[in-house]
Amino acid sequence: MLDSVVTPLILAFVVALDAFSVCLGIGLQPLRLKKIASIGLWIGFFHMLMPLLGLLVGTLLVGWITNLTELASGILLFGLGAHMIFQTFSEVIRSTPPKMINLTSIIMLALSVSLDSFPIGISLGMSGFLTIITILLFGGISTAMSWVSLLIGKKVQGNFDRSLDWIGGTILCLLGLMTIF
Repeated sequence: MLDSVVTPLILAFVVALDAFSVCLGIGLQPLRLKKIASIGLWIGFFHMLMPLLGLLVGTLLVGWITNLTELASGILLFGLGAHMIFQTFSEVIRSTPPKMINLTSIIMLALSVSLDSFPIGISLGMSGFLTIITILLFGGISTAMSWVSLLIGKKVQGNFDRSLDWIGGTILCLLGLMTIF
């Protein structure tokens, strides 16, 4: 029983690390606690959905899907980061208050950071791990790590007068490029 929990636990932690780093950058924006809770729950939901879909798909397309999900995740992360950078500098020029992250942005963020758990779900399904435990670990750990990093980013943002969104955008762009290449 211990072996069937330890491996998915470690994998869930590793997969949630990208959500942690991305949310650290997102947390630099002025966010309310309700928005932080929403972002973490969406990330947790997609971190449960993607491995579940991977468990269901099987081994037929594993090589092709792995390359495709890495590319798609990298492009989405880079796009979100570039948008944050351009938005930050256009706000400085216009002197308008920053826009809040909307539901579409949250869903795209959650999807992009959870795409890498899809092929992991395929491999876990082939290994015969307990599906319920695996899915709950992936969702719970990614939600918790997202909340922690968003709160850290919120605390750092509160200590500065200027908008630091460009730093978060740069982090997202770098993560996207690292994922693509």
